Amino acid sequence: MRDVRGIVLETWRDAMSLVAADSSAANSQQAEGKLLRPALCLLAAGAAGRQETAPLARLAAAYELMHIASLTHDDVVDHAALRRGQESLNILWDNHAAILGGDYLVARALELLAGYDSTALISGALLAMRRMAEGELRYYGKNPEEAAEEDCIALAASKTASLFAASCKAAALLFSSDRAQALETFGNGLGIAFQLLDDLLDLTQPSDVLGKPACGDITEGKHTLPLHLLRHAMQPADRERLRQLAGGSLAEDDQAWVRRMIAELEVDKATIGRAEQFVQDAIATLSPLPESPYKNSMQALAHFVLVRQA
Repeated sequence: MRDVRGIVLETWRDAMSLVAADSSAANSQQAEGKLLRPALCLLAAGAAGRQETAPLARLAAAYELMHIASLTHDDVVDHAALRRGQESLNILWDNHAAILGGDYLVARALELLAGYDSTALISGALLAMRRMAEGELRYYGKNPEEAAEEDCIALAASKTASLFAASCKAAALLFSSDRAQALETFGNGLGIAFQLLDDLLDLTQPSDVLGKPACGDITEGKHTLPLHLLRHAMQPADRERLRQLAGGSLAEDDQAWVRRMIAELEVDKATIGRAEQFVQDAIATLSPLPESPYKNSMQALAHFVLVRQA
């Protein structure tokens, strides 16, 4: 994981150095996330029987670079000003440069994957990126109030779980293809649970904890499960107030009202319940794999997703 972090930070700095304007303000913190995807990639390799994971550091780093690239593009789409507590690239630079920066990170990620000389590996990564884009495009401009619960789950599966799944099955494609499907299914379920709870945290945690504006999904009119459940549990007057909040940043009292409504209507419990089921199903898919510290850590990481606060 130290090697992964080094590769990611080096690539991030390379991207920053390409910008003609002073990029010293682009803190490397923006490239230092939870590293869940590379961690899953390496753990899945061990769970699939790989004893030496150090040669897979470049493989694992590629999925983190794809993730950072997706965040860079998301910030442009969402008009976001903060990412991980720092100015987002679209604010530090502009939308044009931020999109190109994201494209650059994708290209560097594919270069890393190409080093393993596996068509299946490249195809898996491209499919994940395709699904991420399809998910966003499918719901772009559509009224979130018309979305069904299944739509919210489908969006979480495409925009987040697809990259989790690709990360988990990547190493198995190289040396243990018979275990790739189980690992991919695990990653998909875990990724959906992660996104459902991420959407809940957006509504329940303050900006200083999130590292980005709170309640941004309300502002941007996102299709998320917590918002879907909240709308359908509200009285008409409260639903109208929620509708009026879209399109602008929420004041502190509005954020407090949203948090209160979520607690009173038990939207938090309902969302966590849905996520728990996805986690349980994901863990069950690992049962064919032999017992190992790697498998145990994957199960523990799945449980961690349910209790994280940011």
